[in-house]
Amino acid sequence: MTHNSYFQNFFVPLCASLSDDAFLAFADTALANLQRDPAAHADDVALLGPLVEKLRAAHVQRGPQGRSATAATLGGAVKNFLAWAQLTNTTQVFPAFPNREQPERIAIFPGGMDALYQANQANILERAKYYVEKIATTYGTQTKVDPQEARAQYKTLEDALTGRRTAAAGQKEGAAAVDAEEEAVCEGLYFAYGGLIRRHYRQPEMAYALFPFPRTAGTPADGNLPSLPPPPHPAG
Repeated sequence: MTHNSYFQNFFVPLCASLSDDAFLAFADTALANLQRDPAAHADDVALLGPLVEKLRAAHVQRGPQGRSATAATLGGAVKNFLAWAQLTNTTQVFPAFPNREQPERIAIFPGGMDALYQANQANILERAKYYVEKIATTYGTQTKVDPQEARAQYKTLEDALTGRRTAAAGQKEGAAAVDAEEEAVCEGLYFAYGGLIRRHYRQPEMAYALFPFPRTAGTPADGNLPSLPPPPHPAG
């Protein structure tokens, strides 16, 4: 982990790693926890509450009456690939390379999981291809990742994104799997997080308890939670 990762909104890569339903549930739970003590968290609730409601409304509208079929397919393909990557890391990559400092693990994750989770639509394919080649080919003997399955996962992502990406110059930077409503909720969550850390700086675990972070089975603990990658990434 690099020092500047302490100043990165980690809710964005977390959102990218979760399904739409799971992230909405995460935001809902965090908001409900804050609302249990409205006097202490008035500012947090005032900002986050409306953002969660907008996300809920967008969530309901997605489909035929919401995002275009292309956008829905693209976003779904990215999230499905990231969910597969997260499971593969937990069950095969981390057991093969349990130490974060191992050269093989550094080679697979040259900047941590954010290099994949925070990829934008201009470079998600290149980074996904780099990741798949490393885990299934370069280090496939150690990870036991099925090359055919890995290629199939990448091909599904490629089929969804090819021809549907805008030029990088006109593309808003951000995770390819995170839409505008989700990004706004991430900002609201980070605002609440900042206030909670300030309020509980002597016992930060009290702030942690208000956020329902998903558990991981990586080694070391929480090893699959994303961290900020130092640029540049080898795949762009």
